[in-house]
Amino acid sequence: MHQPTLREMIFYAWKNSDFYRQFWQTHNFNPEKDFHDISDLKKIPVLTKTDLLAATMSERSILNSNDGYYFTDISSGTGGKPLVILKQYHSMPLYFDYILDLVKISRISFLALRPTSSATAFLGAGIAGQFLPRGSIISLGDVNDFIYSATIALNIEANFLVLRPATAISFAASLEKQGYSPSKIKFLYLSGEPITLAAISFLRKVYSNATIIYTYAMTEGPASMGIRSSLCTTLEDLSPNAYHLNIRDFFFETSDKALLVTSLHELPTPLIRFKNGDQTIIKDNFQCSCGFPAGKIAIIGPRSGEDSYKIGNFFFQASEIHKALAKLNEFFTENFELQVEQIAEKDQLVLTLDFTLQTINNPTPFLTDAIREVLEREVRISRSQTLGDAIGKGYVMPINIRFSSSLSTSRILPPQEFMKHFL
Repeated sequence: MHQPTLREMIFYAWKNSDFYRQFWQTHNFNPEKDFHDISDLKKIPVLTKTDLLAATMSERSILNSNDGYYFTDISSGTGGKPLVILKQYHSMPLYFDYILDLVKISRISFLALRPTSSATAFLGAGIAGQFLPRGSIISLGDVNDFIYSATIALNIEANFLVLRPATAISFAASLEKQGYSPSKIKFLYLSGEPITLAAISFLRKVYSNATIIYTYAMTEGPASMGIRSSLCTTLEDLSPNAYHLNIRDFFFETSDKALLVTSLHELPTPLIRFKNGDQTIIKDNFQCSCGFPAGKIAIIGPRSGEDSYKIGNFFFQASEIHKALAKLNEFFTENFELQVEQIAEKDQLVLTLDFTLQTINNPTPFLTDAIREVLEREVRISRSQTLGDAIGKGYVMPINIRFSSSLSTSRILPPQEFMKHFL
């Protein structure tokens, strides 16, 4: 498969995509006149998820019968509305092959325990022969039924799991219950949420014989943008959210620490200077303890908008909090700050929440209790659970409510360990 250059991708989009021609013309950009080499890259208007959502899937997709199958990827919707993207393949970064060669698993029995909308990524990569060698056993579990999935793992003698970090920790107990020790897992491939130091420590303890891969990805792209393993101690010391960048499949830039991504693949919806919403610091020529060739790495920080955050299988959205507290707004302004942290508690990862509101008058214990009650009852943090549901099941600690007179905006902050490079 030909790997397009940056210039070829820009002219591919200009020639084949009505969506891009209209978008660029609206912003007074014409590559035939305005783009000559990489120094002209900043002339290209930045694309956002809002721009993609403004067009239907068919309006922004370039379809070609020669592509064969298309796979539907669906975003989690943490930005408000899920985004549906078509892809004709999924590619694995070079680092994945590098680590798989080091691990040298003679027989791969693979179980993916991710939402159905994520399964197409593994089907796409598997059909293209880029993910697992021939002769591998491939099975999809049910993320909503751990016992059923653990039974599958037992029967296929699974040694390779694909899931979210928080799911991996919860699933380990079900494996034990079904008589299949987590120590038999040789490879964990984790995606779908940021990885904290608490999660790293817990995973190494529970899956004591596994090499662990952590990925940084987005629905819109054809591959993981960043990837690292449990062998990358120098990356981990830098930040729990630091990764080797996938420069084969993407061209990366930053603008005021915001990550801009251009995919070097002729996708149905090409990505040209796509702003994915994450604050990022890129470092060149980084030599890691894992032995991978020195190259670009990225430290991923908070989201630029600070109005949503996904961690531990849960979504926190400012809009949900505003909606829940609307009936109490005579007592405080709309400004708030939610600080999310993740800790290891007994046999699972637990989230702690510090919630600060800007008050109009002096708060009372009665008001504090009323705020806590309405947040727990009304705020949904997954498709099936409210905040109160998650607290009742022990996934989230009871919310800690504070008051301040100095807040100037509403924001949701990630764990502080992700913030130190961005303060």
